[in-house]
Amino acid sequence: MKADNYKAIDGKQGWLAGKLGISLATVVTFILGVTVRGDWLLVVVNLWKQFQPEYGRNTPFGSPENNATDLTWLERYRLQNVQYFILLSLLISFSVFYSIGGYFQYFYYIKRREQSEEWKCQPNKFLTKENERHEFIAGSVNMACGATISGILACFILNGGYSTLYYSASERGWLYFVLSGPIYYLYIDGVSYYLHRTFHNPYLYKKIHKHHHRYHQPTAFSAVAMHPVEFFMYQAVMALPIFTVPIHAGVFLTVLMYFYYYGMIDHSGVKMDAIWPWQPPSTFHDNHHQYFHCNFGFNSLLFDWMFDTLRKEGRVYGEDIFGGRGRSKENDKEK
Repeated sequence: MKADNYKAIDGKQGWLAGKLGISLATVVTFILGVTVRGDWLLVVVNLWKQFQPEYGRNTPFGSPENNATDLTWLERYRLQNVQYFILLSLLISFSVFYSIGGYFQYFYYIKRREQSEEWKCQPNKFLTKENERHEFIAGSVNMACGATISGILACFILNGGYSTLYYSASERGWLYFVLSGPIYYLYIDGVSYYLHRTFHNPYLYKKIHKHHHRYHQPTAFSAVAMHPVEFFMYQAVMALPIFTVPIHAGVFLTVLMYFYYYGMIDHSGVKMDAIWPWQPPSTFHDNHHQYFHCNFGFNSLLFDWMFDTLRKEGRVYGEDIFGGRGRSKENDKEK
């Protein structure tokens, strides 16, 4: 990846706001995204399965070997040694999340705070100390839950628990392998758009999603700082295919890691252009936090474009203006 793949839109001064700094922040944010829910452990399990395909052979719950009377309940449910998976997942996730997340915060939000016009989506606007603490605590709680779930899933899959993951690209043909990536990508992006927009229903917004929107100037730590119900629903959307539709483990993890990585990018508060034509700049989701009920998509503009929920210049947006299309300035003056 070239050093200028991501470049600060307005960053003319300061080494961190320049090409080297943005490239470094991109790598940092990728690692942060991978570790935030413990999914690095799934990557390790996938690599192990690639080289040891017979280890922990995939078997359904009703198979005779699962019903053997001499099995412990952990063995029966393919969770032997699960405590070590969970502990390792939590330990590494917290260590990397805090160290790299702290690094990101230090070099932008502390060291270059006075030069925010050069790098920040919302220059000179920052979270209050209370909201900084809140996003850190809420994000940590969700991260711990996500890392625990990932540890359990990794243990289950490595021990041969049922899933629809497969490990040889030729098993279902190369066409299926190639097409499954973009299809899975569109599935996550589409369902996440609808789910996110549903959370902007007035009732659900006030009861659930508003917890996330208290961060008007989001940082990378805001990405998982949300109501637990919302967090687990997004997790379920992403994990559902590995138990329902045949998908290559490499395809599944590549798309998943990209989504997690970009979730940190678009919450970072740092102005970054995108290297992929379908990927919006980081200001796209930052605008969502600033203007509330618009720009519901995460990793593309497609569904916002299709359903006319892109933020438009000349329209008025606010926390009490629901629907995704804002209000005309003329109507706003009448009110």
